[in-house]
Amino acid sequence: MKKTFIRAAVFLMATLGIVVGAAGNAFACSDNPGPRSDELAARLPQVNYGDHGRYALELQLALRFHGYATLQGTGTYAENTLAAVQDFQRKNGINDSGIVGSKTWHALVGSIPIGLTHNSDDLARPAYGINPGEVNAEKMFNLTNLLMRIYPYDVINGESDAYNPRLVSVVQDFQRRAGIRDSGIVGPLTWDALFQTVAVSGGWSC
Repeated sequence: MKKTFIRAAVFLMATLGIVVGAAGNAFACSDNPGPRSDELAARLPQVNYGDHGRYALELQLALRFHGYATLQGTGTYAENTLAAVQDFQRKNGINDSGIVGSKTWHALVGSIPIGLTHNSDDLARPAYGINPGEVNAEKMFNLTNLLMRIYPYDVINGESDAYNPRLVSVVQDFQRRAGIRDSGIVGPLTWDALFQTVAVSGGWSC
């Protein structure tokens, strides 16, 4: 009976597009985009050609949001990312140095409506971790709700109550792209990278 209740609750949250954070805070995807996301853009660091890790990944997925669909979100700022950055800079009246600084981030991420980013830090990160093999419907709902919003992961929201090998492999792939040790354990660094990657790429759309 208890498991049936949990599944019903998860289904209701999925229907409403809601995730419950560590403190019980609910956040939802938005159909009312609202003002720009300049607050989020102002927090993003400079990214340079050759960089690797979460900010290079976020840059690539933000560019995909603006139509640069050839970028695969590798987490490595290589030639194809440089070409996309320079093209974006030229189109937005920015010196096409390929250096992604404040002006480029504000044009790239600041221009995304806040309803699609939630400014990232507006959303509480879960206080708990998730270990491979763990079974917990609420934790898995929160994790899959993030993964499903990040290219290129084929994840269904609430698809499993267990942190099974398939989902572990998805998290490990994300960790490698984000420059995090690919243990598959979802801890503070991975939660933060997941949340901000969704935000920077405008992923909170319904």
